[in-house]
Amino acid sequence: MPLTSLIRALVALVALSEAASAQVLSIPARADRVLLSATAVDGRGRPVRDLKSSEFRIFEEGKPQALAHFTTARDLRARVLLLVDASGSMNQELKTTSSRMAAWQVMAALGPEDETALAGFDSEYWGIVQFTKDRERIKKGLEDIVPFGSTALHDALDKAARDIAAHGEGRRAVVVITDGIDTSSQKKAEDVIARSRALDVPIYAVSVVSPLDDPASKQFVGRKSAGVAARGAELLARYAALSGGAAFSVSDFGALRQAAAQIANELKTQYRLGYDPPVGPPRFRRVQVKTTRKGVVVRTRSGYVPS
Repeated sequence: MPLTSLIRALVALVALSEAASAQVLSIPARADRVLLSATAVDGRGRPVRDLKSSEFRIFEEGKPQALAHFTTARDLRARVLLLVDASGSMNQELKTTSSRMAAWQVMAALGPEDETALAGFDSEYWGIVQFTKDRERIKKGLEDIVPFGSTALHDALDKAARDIAAHGEGRRAVVVITDGIDTSSQKKAEDVIARSRALDVPIYAVSVVSPLDDPASKQFVGRKSAGVAARGAELLARYAALSGGAAFSVSDFGALRQAAAQIANELKTQYRLGYDPPVGPPRFRRVQVKTTRKGVVVRTRSGYVPS
């Protein structure tokens, strides 16, 4: 082969290699590698789909870490666990209908290769439909839920995060649909939040509330006068923020549709990042992910505890 042709071939090979590495980066994994589900959004809250590995920066306790694993939504199927409040406080037509609509719209926006599971909770947590691509099975399972009993929201979130974490690597999230009122959990919210961060399970919360408790409603009575449902929504927002998810309070079907659409869009654009952590004691370590692209914010879990 002439020298000029050989040089051209090598240049083309390097270009192809760089293009591939921009989408999938994977160094042989250590057992303690930290994996992060991350969502990037612009200043208007819209998911950013085209970030490259070179545009991410990971910090542990403020110190930069080398990116060792990178995949995009195009490389991984999604697994979404729909967790529906089946307690007596949801026994209202608006709340029941809202729960079903939110679940249907999240499923409708997912890809055909993505899987959904369904679980319910009142004072107990139970699985209804295992992970499946069959949307009709999920819809039938939703119709079989009859609200009754007390609410163990924190216990249910703890079990849901463990359930989905046991189903392997990939894009994943828990979407909980509830009125946010916990009356009977055995576990404390802070303990459950800590475990959800350790498992790297983003929590998306849809709080179905009265217009009186919804800051976006014209009937909102203000934070000082807001009821227990509003306080529950604030706690769910904390779950979401620390796990890398997002929280929504809805009091009408328009807001419900917007929330479901945003959840589905974020799940479709989730990145998976990984790095090999520095040696150190098994205590909680703060993690932050940034991007070099201006105007873009990256959400992920706020930290982890080394195993």
